Parts: sequence; structure tokens; C-alpha cells
Amino acid sequence: MQWNDWLIVLADVLAQFAIGAFIIIGGVMLSGKLCFGQHDRVMKLLPLISWLLIASLLIREATLMMLSRINVANSGAVVFVLVFVALTLIYSLCENRLIGKESARKSIVVIMLLWSIAYIIDILSFSANHGNIGNVIIIIFSVGFGGSLLAHAMLVKAQHKVDPLNITLPVFGAFIAVVVLIVASLDVATLIEQTHHDILLPFIWRVISIGCLLIATGLWLMALLTKTKPVLSMLACACTLALIASLTASGSF
Repeated sequence: MQWNDWLIVLADVLAQFAIGAFIIIGGVMLSGKLCFGQHDRVMKLLPLISWLLIASLLIREATLMMLSRINVANSGAVVFVLVFVALTLIYSLCENRLIGKESARKSIVVIMLLWSIAYIIDILSFSANHGNIGNVIIIIFSVGFGGSLLAHAMLVKAQHKVDPLNITLPVFGAFIAVVVLIVASLDVATLIEQTHHDILLPFIWRVISIGCLLIATGLWLMALLTKTKPVLSMLACACTLALIASLTASGSF
């Protein structure tokens, strides 16, 4: 992979982390399990998702402009992200200024959730139709594992009181991690064989990816195993490692 390919992958991973996180956050907001204070703190953290999506678009478009080429990868995904950012800004404005009825504001969240699901279906079908199974696995990891982990960190920062999430989210993330590890181990023998022909980078990226995934999963499960409350700093470290795992996995498939 060239340097510009890494930037495009980074943009995609940031968008997938953000969308995956919103699916969790939006579901919690609609559940009614948050009191007014917790909901207010979650709302203050919601712009983080928008900033990640905006950063994703800026990195993608700046890279393509420097290369003086048109993005032919998946232009539909860019439209999905732009519309989602617009919906996030509209919802934040309505919620902060209490514009409209509460049911109307909740309907915007529902639309955003449906739009997020449509985005995931779009990028998965695009990769599958182009025979890029490795990219499908990376998307599942970024949205499922990375998104859930980021959402958990945001909820911990907002001092949420939905205790079942401290069990459900790490267990779900561990399940995604196991699936990804199984898939990633299927072609390890091929990667090792390539090293005999001086093709080292795919194997190195795969080892780094698996290592970061294992450490991130361990950090995420630490609170569950020790029966303590999740620590934000550990979740932040796990998010960083998960991001590295997604990037390096892209260089190995």
C-alpha cells in the first residue's frame, strides 16, 4: 500500500468507528434509560461523532485533491456521511434549543439510526460486490468492535447508569474479536510462505493487527474480569489500539 492508500483507509475507518458508535449511543438515547443529567452529558459528547466524520471527509478529499484524481472507490459512502453530519447538526440544534416536541426530536434520532444502517449495508455490499472479502471483515470489525468500544468510552465519560451495557458491550466486542481472529488466521500460512519470497509487509501488518486486537480486547474486558467499573483511560487506549488494528489489517488482506 502507498501512503495515499493509508490515508484513504484511515478516513474510512474513522467514519466506520463513528457510525458504529452512534448506533449504540442512539439506541441508548431512545431507550429512555438515561436521566436528564446523563442525557445532557451524552449530548455534549455527541459532536465527537460529527468531528470524526468531518475529519474522515477532509482526509479523504484532501488526499484525492493532492493526487489530482476523482474518488472512484465508493462515492455513495461520501453522500451517506454528508447527510449524517447534517442530520447530527440539526438534531443537536433542536435538542439544545428545545425546538419542537420531544417526539419530533426522537424521530430525527430514528432517521439517523436508519441512515446509519443503510450506510453500513451500502459499504458492505460495495465491498462484497467487488470481491473484497478482507475489506468486509475490516468493516465488520471497525463498525462492530471499534464503534461499540468508542460508544462505551463516550458513555463512561458521560457517567451513564445503564449497568447492563458494561457487560453487553464488552461481550459483544469480544465476540466480534473472536470472529475476526478466526478469519485473520485462515491465511496466515500463505502470508508466512510469502515471507520466503521476501514479501514481508503483509505478514508484519497481520501480526501487528492481531496483537493490537488482542490487547484492545483485553483492556476492554479488564473491568468485567476484575468486576470493577470501566476506566475511561483504559477504554481510550483500547480505542487507539483498535484503530491501529483496523489500519494494519487493511495492509495485510
